[in-house]
Amino acid sequence: MKIASIRLFAAILLVGAATADAVAGSDGGGRDVSVALFSTRAVRTVTVTPVGANAWTASCAQCVHKKLAGPLRFAGLGELFAGGMLRVTDDASGDARTAAGLWHLRPKAASGEVDVVLTLPSERYVAAVLSAEAAADEPAQSLRALAIVARTYALNGGHYTPRPGHLQADLCDSTECQAMRTGPVTVAIQQAVQATAGETVWFGQRRAEVFFSQSCGGITEDGGAVWPKLHGLNYLQSHADPYCVRRDSAAWHTELSLSDFAAVAKAEGWKLPARMVAARVAERSPSHRALRVVFTDGNEGQTFVTASALRFGIGRALGWNRVRSDAYDLGIRNGALVFDGRGHGHGVGLCQAGATEMANESKDARAILAFYFPGTAVRIAPGDDGWRETRVGAMTVRTSGVPPVDAEAVQRAWADAQRRFPPRRPMAPEIVFAPTTEVFLQMTAQPGWALASTRGATVVLQPEAVLRAHAQTAAGTLLHEMLHVLVEAEAGEQAPLWLREGFVEVLAGEANGATSSMSSAEIEGALLQADSWAASDRAHRAAAARVRALIARYGASVVRGWLSLGVPADAK
Repeated sequence: MKIASIRLFAAILLVGAATADAVAGSDGGGRDVSVALFSTRAVRTVTVTPVGANAWTASCAQCVHKKLAGPLRFAGLGELFAGGMLRVTDDASGDARTAAGLWHLRPKAASGEVDVVLTLPSERYVAAVLSAEAAADEPAQSLRALAIVARTYALNGGHYTPRPGHLQADLCDSTECQAMRTGPVTVAIQQAVQATAGETVWFGQRRAEVFFSQSCGGITEDGGAVWPKLHGLNYLQSHADPYCVRRDSAAWHTELSLSDFAAVAKAEGWKLPARMVAARVAERSPSHRALRVVFTDGNEGQTFVTASALRFGIGRALGWNRVRSDAYDLGIRNGALVFDGRGHGHGVGLCQAGATEMANESKDARAILAFYFPGTAVRIAPGDDGWRETRVGAMTVRTSGVPPVDAEAVQRAWADAQRRFPPRRPMAPEIVFAPTTEVFLQMTAQPGWALASTRGATVVLQPEAVLRAHAQTAAGTLLHEMLHVLVEAEAGEQAPLWLREGFVEVLAGEANGATSSMSSAEIEGALLQADSWAASDRAHRAAAARVRALIARYGASVVRGWLSLGVPADAK
């Protein structure tokens, strides 16, 4: 995969205040989140395997990083910190998680278990949730709605409480929080996450408490019926959902042998009658979902169990598809506990089945969210209205406020870029002006000293205040990044990074007069491994000098051809 090009600047922390959010408690539309992995099982040994070239380990958070060149087995001694693209595998089950981020592994001496916590950007987390929770053929607008809900849930925090003595984390990787699947994501998911980056659901001046389930069965549940602390939230009140049942009746039937159910009850600590003869729903919510169930013996002895505890207990022991929701009728027939229900999940908030149907009926993401969370709004920060798109010729400009440059300036920059590097096919870049530095970092996963980022035909720029603080103009930065769009469109996988970066520097007229004695391989390594503005700036200047020398020797058209053909060995 091609690495996104970046234009760099120093000391971003000095101007952080210029782009900080105005509202106390806001995190600027994104932040890094920590996730407890393998959260539904006890893991005792894992193998940590590097997937990328820059993987590392350390024995403490502040310790010197050591390059990780091969698999490392971690069996509960000491503590391990790691970074880069890694695959962490539970040795007992073979289950693995592959992701880029910061990893923390620590044993719990009393039990011999190993905790694995991954910290990653919230935008990557949202993509992982969509990979696990969304249907393969999910329409674009319902996929965007789900991305906004998943992001809101993550940034609100407070949804996961680790067991005593275990590592702290914001979230877990199971349906107790939001299921997630790390690894590569589809183009559709990438587009949904990018299109909604930083957007969350707001109610007044605070983020809303949002949830989703697979199918509400035709009526959503009141938030307070599932979580009492949510009682009284108007936007989480139960209401009819005609879209859900248009798509599927969501009826289900489950039978559990009384012996299997007795084993579940023993594991959960329920004191059930010794000889059960009847079971029924004793109390229901306004949406007719079970709140409490009662089990009766032949002598009319009764035991009450909350419906949520019943569903989670059966789910943990026998699988989450056995009792799919709390909307059911219950009885005992022929030595089995029999459930006849509808829907899948708790039913609070967004119904995925209904959202999909709404998208199929041409409703957009905001209309979907307005239906499931009435009275709320989609925003990045309290004072905006989320992303707004403007067409500038064939191009798209996205901003959450007034663009720092007008349409004519965008068109001039694009025309200038095409004049300097005439494209071989029609193109139309997307220009994104990030509202905050944090949103920029979350969208691009670039270091804190990046001024702009280009990936494919999408250009993302830092806020105007940051550009001005470094004597840059949006128009000038746009020209540089648009040149990257053109160069990257022509470059093949075999085109080295030094050639692509250096070509853009030369085309933009930057780093003129720069010289370097570095080899092509040394420049490539310096570009890939730069850990500061100074190091990256030296590498970019060296790339420019190298490409300028090659153009002087072979001509611009020949060197341009190497973008698609690769650099000949004698030119390297």
